[in-house]
Amino acid sequence: MIPHVTNSDENLDETDAKFQFTSLKIPWYEHILLNRPLKVVLAMIISAVAIPLLIYNFYFFTTFDMPPDAYSVGTCLIPRENRIPCGIGNVPQEECHSQCCYDLSSHYCFHRVPSRFSYISAQPWHEDVRIYPRVSTVPYNFQDSLPNIKLSIDERSDTHIVLHIYDPTKRSFTGNRLDQKEYVYEVSTPEMGIVVNSTRGTIFNMARGPLIASQNIWETSFILTNESMYGLGEIPLRVNVTKVLYNNDKGVAGVPLIFARVEGRYHGLLIESDDPTEISVHGENRIVVRSITNLGFTFHLFVGPKPRDVMQDVMKIIGGSNKLEYWMLGAHVCNELPEEDLTSFLAKAAAESLPYESICGHGPLVFDSNQCRDNITNTDFEDGANLVRRSNKRFIPHISPYIRYHGELQNSNETENTTETEMQQDIEEENNDVNSTTCGILPNFKNIILRDSETLDIYKGVVDNEEVIYPNYEDASHYFMEDLWPFEVTPDGIILENNWPYDESEKVLNETGLPYFSKDFQLAFNKTPQWNLVHSTSNKSYLFEHQNYGNNFVNVFRELFNESMIWSSSQRMQGQIGINRQKIDISWTNLRKELVEAALGGISGHWFWSTPVCGDTEAFDIETHASLCVKWYMAETYFPMIKIHSKSNPRHPLAFTGTHKALILKALNDRISFLPHFYTILQKGPLLRPMFYQFPESEILQDLSTQFSVGDDLLIVPNLEPSQSHVHVWMPPGTWYEFWSGMKLTAAEGEVVTLTTTESDFLTLIRGGSVVAIQQDTRDSVEQTRWLSSFSIIIALESFNETFGANGSLYITDNMTLNFQANSQNFTITATGDDFDPICDWFGGTWAYDIRKIRVYGLEDEFNNFDNHREITSFVDICLLETRDEIVVDLTAN
Repeated sequence: MIPHVTNSDENLDETDAKFQFTSLKIPWYEHILLNRPLKVVLAMIISAVAIPLLIYNFYFFTTFDMPPDAYSVGTCLIPRENRIPCGIGNVPQEECHSQCCYDLSSHYCFHRVPSRFSYISAQPWHEDVRIYPRVSTVPYNFQDSLPNIKLSIDERSDTHIVLHIYDPTKRSFTGNRLDQKEYVYEVSTPEMGIVVNSTRGTIFNMARGPLIASQNIWETSFILTNESMYGLGEIPLRVNVTKVLYNNDKGVAGVPLIFARVEGRYHGLLIESDDPTEISVHGENRIVVRSITNLGFTFHLFVGPKPRDVMQDVMKIIGGSNKLEYWMLGAHVCNELPEEDLTSFLAKAAAESLPYESICGHGPLVFDSNQCRDNITNTDFEDGANLVRRSNKRFIPHISPYIRYHGELQNSNETENTTETEMQQDIEEENNDVNSTTCGILPNFKNIILRDSETLDIYKGVVDNEEVIYPNYEDASHYFMEDLWPFEVTPDGIILENNWPYDESEKVLNETGLPYFSKDFQLAFNKTPQWNLVHSTSNKSYLFEHQNYGNNFVNVFRELFNESMIWSSSQRMQGQIGINRQKIDISWTNLRKELVEAALGGISGHWFWSTPVCGDTEAFDIETHASLCVKWYMAETYFPMIKIHSKSNPRHPLAFTGTHKALILKALNDRISFLPHFYTILQKGPLLRPMFYQFPESEILQDLSTQFSVGDDLLIVPNLEPSQSHVHVWMPPGTWYEFWSGMKLTAAEGEVVTLTTTESDFLTLIRGGSVVAIQQDTRDSVEQTRWLSSFSIIIALESFNETFGANGSLYITDNMTLNFQANSQNFTITATGDDFDPICDWFGGTWAYDIRKIRVYGLEDEFNNFDNHREITSFVDICLLETRDEIVVDLTAN
């Protein structure tokens, strides 16, 4: 009832008026429904939640079907930068697998998180358990998933574990078990996932990403760290980077090893694959590995915790070369110059005292199909070797694996009525007839030449506008190698080049018929032989043999010349050979890149690494690139190996003039000066090193690629920009001095010191607490310098006191090392071992026996006789150690 006035009294005061009313109870929801502002707010909240969900479902999901099992559903709500392509990725919606997500705006097909493409098991994992696909088809052409796969875990050592995920019908593994180890692992069920933890945290986690196994395509993903990663030519390894493991002129040169950092500790992952493999880094540091394989994956995990621990474990797998001889550290020259013959170059080099150690003769060697033991067609080869040796230089030929084709081979139309088996029998009979009267590699050995998979015609590639054919060196007999190498000369070393192998012929690569073939694969396949070739006797697909082609080429020459050092442009998991980088264009960017490649290659186990000075492609102009080339020569001072390869335009030192030539010759002589120290470093570790390797505890230095360590005691900070006027030094721990002057850099660890620089500078620092032996009076070969030049000693003190100063060593032989200790008062020399002949045998010795100059950095100014150091000229006879325990030099004497 509505209250109302029962009588009317206009004179009644308003305050005296009495009203009667009844109290009403209003429900809580009517407060909302009857309150307009509150209704608006509530509607906005509901809209903000519901509308995105509806849009998300209609926009992203290709199906509303629930998963066909009781396992994870997965979500498509993933930031674009973190999406993993499901299959090819950029495809029309109808080509996107129903168990994937699809972005209608970018036309991108991607995996759910967690992915529905997994393998499942109803029982806990063990080595014999077979694991079955959750989804019957894969995103690649909707092929069938493999009906089952297996997982084997091999505990190789307390710091090394190997994961094999494989097809049990193609291969078999049996994992080892250890009682004591620095890692634990867990294999989850029913959806298989692998997590490996060290005592310091997680080092490998599949994180419920995809696991796909099908004909010619396997895929998986994992996370190593949420911090920085390094490897595959990158410092640091960046998101959205893709690398291909398929040997080619632009491919990964070293071991496919990734270092990962977690809270100041490092672990490593080595991807072992014989087959074409693509490695890409996505958001949140997720690594995706896709391989054109029918076998599976093999992943080596190394616990660390330091990068050098990872390197040592890797070298137990790939091995390491023990054939380093001193002369190998000298400069190696190869010229392909039509206007300059070998005789004139040797004469000019001798006249101008060019410091180099070897030359490849008249030029690189390419075999001819009509050569044999009884008919040497390439007489220039042996003539060149003789000229080189008469000049007291080493002969190191450059050799390619392909053979110039001269038309001896029969085509398929000549044998079209012959069955494949009959043809193979005929070929084998011809191969066994080693006494054939036909001179030449062919037709006697045509059975080992790669052939077209459909016609069985001999495959002919193109290199330098010439037709070439490709032997399968895995099946090469002793008789074949005798005809391939009919020469009497034995080289001092060999550089095997173009042995990816190289092929410039046009190819149809977009019709491979493979379920997955990306642009990165297309680039890798472009300059190698056609991927679908076959070996005529075994009918094996070349696609799955390509990765080992370079190794097979190395192996046949290793048998021919057991004592020769071999460098190769193509290898797979071979630490016993040197790395010969090729096809490098000259640019400031590539110079920096080659420094990074060499540093990462060294700490991955390839200590003997060379990259061509100033590049080695045709794109070189001495007028345009002179300043850059000078800087490249300076950088090569600190490379493990140094190679100068001139093509149509000369880039050897004698081609330059004036200041450029003087600076180049100084750089080569500086290198020879450092070689006693470099030779010592390379006995135990890599020469050029990234900062994260040398200073793993430093967070500030970890991602730097602008400065590098050289052994434990030197640091280089190159100025690698045109007309660069200064460099920034990020200070490592400890005390550091400029190497040649002794100027001390005063700054705390992690601080940045800016120093001026010029074209003639290449900043080199020495660590306080170290002693380095060099030879400054250089000759025109490293061996002459080692024998005839006195030593100079650089002492860099950590602090000015009598009890602690500096130490170092000089490796002579396995049974002789000189040890150096110094403080502000004395310099002491001792010897480990008793093999004094290399130093003290006047007629048969190889090392200098005396020290003539000592420089001391870090003294108080009052003790210096130069601006920043004290220099002492004193004759020290090292051979006194034959009869004494030590030699002591007083550093305070006038």
